[in-house]
Amino acid sequence: MKFDKETFVFIAVCVVILIVGKPVARQFGLIPKDAERDDSVAVWTAEHPQPEPFRILRNDRMILTFVPETGKIDRIAFPQYLDSTRKYRIDLYQGLTGVGAFSVFDASSPWTLVKVESEKLDDAKGYTLTRRLRNASGGEFLLTQAWTLESDYRVSCAVTFRNATAIPLVFSQLVVNGGDLAPWAMYSGDMVRIPSHRMDALTVAGKYLDKKAGTEKDDGSAFYVVPPPQVEWAGVGNKFFCSLLKAEKPFTLYQNRFLYCGLKEKNVVAEVGAQYPNFLLGPNGEATFEFQAYYGPKIISCLNGFDPGAARVMHLAWGPLDYLARGLLWVLVALHGLIGSYGVAIIVLTLVVRGLFYPITAKANASMRKMQTIQPKMKEIREKYKDNPQIQMSKMQELQRTEGVNPLGGCLPILLQIPVFFALYATLDGAVELRQVSFLWAKDLAAADTVMTIPLYFLNLPINPLALIMTGLLVVQQHMTPMSVDPMHKKMMLAMPIIMLLFLYDLPSGLTLYWSVSNLFSIIQMRLQRRHYNDQGTKPAGASGK
Repeated sequence: MKFDKETFVFIAVCVVILIVGKPVARQFGLIPKDAERDDSVAVWTAEHPQPEPFRILRNDRMILTFVPETGKIDRIAFPQYLDSTRKYRIDLYQGLTGVGAFSVFDASSPWTLVKVESEKLDDAKGYTLTRRLRNASGGEFLLTQAWTLESDYRVSCAVTFRNATAIPLVFSQLVVNGGDLAPWAMYSGDMVRIPSHRMDALTVAGKYLDKKAGTEKDDGSAFYVVPPPQVEWAGVGNKFFCSLLKAEKPFTLYQNRFLYCGLKEKNVVAEVGAQYPNFLLGPNGEATFEFQAYYGPKIISCLNGFDPGAARVMHLAWGPLDYLARGLLWVLVALHGLIGSYGVAIIVLTLVVRGLFYPITAKANASMRKMQTIQPKMKEIREKYKDNPQIQMSKMQELQRTEGVNPLGGCLPILLQIPVFFALYATLDGAVELRQVSFLWAKDLAAADTVMTIPLYFLNLPINPLALIMTGLLVVQQHMTPMSVDPMHKKMMLAMPIIMLLFLYDLPSGLTLYWSVSNLFSIIQMRLQRRHYNDQGTKPAGASGK
């Protein structure tokens, strides 16, 4: 290809955009800002002591901190997951809204703590708390909460009310809060391209609710479901973690949304719970509600253990592609179990997918090569009949029939692959299993593989080898791909790798690894095809075709 003046200017502009584009885009909020140390809740909770008095339940996966006076879970920490500094554990701090996980209250009328009647803490089994409370009308009752820390990030809780008076008590808006959740970057300090912060619920009618939590720039009207439905379970989630609640019996959905301004940036915090309107507790009566909650990472096997439909909170992709993405994630995890390395598992999964589509891709390449051979004749027809489009179209179709060329032969097979590749892309972007997992020089498969930064006058330019390798392989692939003889089309094809580099430079290294392997596979495939097919897309004499 001839590098004329226009091509050189275009490449120069792209290089300038690569250098200055990121800070400008971040300034306007087009891409996420780099996480700062004091923007992480994990850092804040590590540097601020827990409230006194407090009680703790723990297992090898999570640590729950309870506050007896309020009867809530104040902090939910995960020793196996660290923030972006890798110094502090992830903590789903429940003080952002001041309500707390598994807190019980009347949203229409506050209660007053009379005293803590009793406590029982058993590290092996759970924590039981009984408090004497008084409502706004002066009626007293006993509230007992018995928590049990189970496996796979699950927590069960029995909430028991005992009327301590001889008169009935009415709770207008009784709520058992499931817990609140903020965007993932707020807890971890990670740079997140797609926050995926939303509320999910399954109604008793079988309808699945999926509502985005929104941002500080909207009023949240799209978040609330009016009127609140009866649900089997409900929860809130962000990119990698979620908080889910279900009860022994269906409940009315409690939903709330806050704008938290405690750190440098404003963040939306969402919460859900079980609501029991106009709950009546008779004289000296007693009532118990059984709940189970899930607080933890979006791991499909753990979510399925909580509820068969809970894996939908993964939100890896859109519509039917989400099912495909979850299937690919299952395969990736299974490969990791066999191989022991997520990096190698990504490579194997990419090769398996590309291998399955090998015949389709081969057919597309052969069709494009045939199409390339008749381009000079097509050009002659365009010039000869440029004043008569109808005859021009007729002659071109006649030429294609004569040469046995299908204009869709190169596009249609590739279009059939797009859903699978989009699903694979979504799988690698949303898998918490890849976070802070190293491979080769990449320290984190869920983040860019930056090996160094070059300090410039106005910014630091990161060097991400996998993104550069991905782009270099794409250039080689496009050089080998049959293309039109039209100069403008060639320039567009030349620009494609540069444009992709601009937009995908900060991709997580798991994705750039997948893309690099995929491009390398395409190059090898085209080399193999060239051995068996000539420029006319047919087998040359002596080719075995095996």
